[in-house]
Amino acid sequence: MQGKTFMANPAPALPSIGGLSATLITFLILFIIYLLVIGVVLWLAGEIVVGRRVTFGEALGIASVGTFLVGASIAFLGTIGILLGLLIFLLLVKHYFKTGWLGAIGTSIMAVVVGIVLIFILGALALGALFVLPTIPGL
Repeated sequence: MQGKTFMANPAPALPSIGGLSATLITFLILFIIYLLVIGVVLWLAGEIVVGRRVTFGEALGIASVGTFLVGASIAFLGTIGILLGLLIFLLLVKHYFKTGWLGAIGTSIMAVVVGIVLIFILGALALGALFVLPTIPGL
């Protein structure tokens, strides 16, 4: 036994990501998922209301730029920032989708409707999977 030394805490096989790094990576992943979901909702709403080929890139542009501008206006201006954020969002929809004010308002309302329908569909699928998967033999 003499000559052999044992390490009390051996080095981990995989490097671990510490607190702040893990938080930032998680935030980035969730933000990308958020942008994709909001982009799909805006794209569908634009297709329904505007009636021309609205690209997914335009919808992602509105989602990404709108998130930062609306968030900044609310953070810095408080209650007035909510109204300014709504105006900013309508201006972005008007610019990217090349439509008028009524088209921008219609697209915004339709985006809310599409989002609610999407939530109900995904919720029904999740609820169905919750009750169906345990009854499948072998699972």
